[in-house]
Amino acid sequence: MRYPLKNWKRLKRGYSFGAKTFYSDFHLGTDYLVPDGTPVFAPLKCEIVKVGNFPEGGNTIHVKMMEKEYGLLVMRLMHLSKVFPLGKYKAGEILGRTGNTGSLTRGPHLHIDLSRGKVKTGVCKNFIDPDKFFSLRPSRRRN
Repeated sequence: MRYPLKNWKRLKRGYSFGAKTFYSDFHLGTDYLVPDGTPVFAPLKCEIVKVGNFPEGGNTIHVKMMEKEYGLLVMRLMHLSKVFPLGKYKAGEILGRTGNTGSLTRGPHLHIDLSRGKVKTGVCKNFIDPDKFFSLRPSRRRN
């Protein structure tokens, strides 16, 4: 497994998982403050199953992947400047590029959230803290 962004541990964060925001009592993911156009990498073998432009999240992709401890996960990547097409990707391949799209953004960043099985935005316990998830086995991480 690899991190979705280079320099993962040193990245500045915006809203963190579970934080109260100006638009919600519980932030479903974590915001990573990176320049516009930063490549976003597949952490595992995965499949982009949905691509769209949504009012709040802007250019968004839904990525399905299997993980040993959690099983089937859906990772949403939001506010992208460039999205890659539906299909299967190997770990380390680029899935998109960060941006500043959607109405809930105040500057370039990447919102990542992870949910078990499928996205159920009304069920907070279905979501996993991205920072905890990507810190499970640091010795196996690349970049």
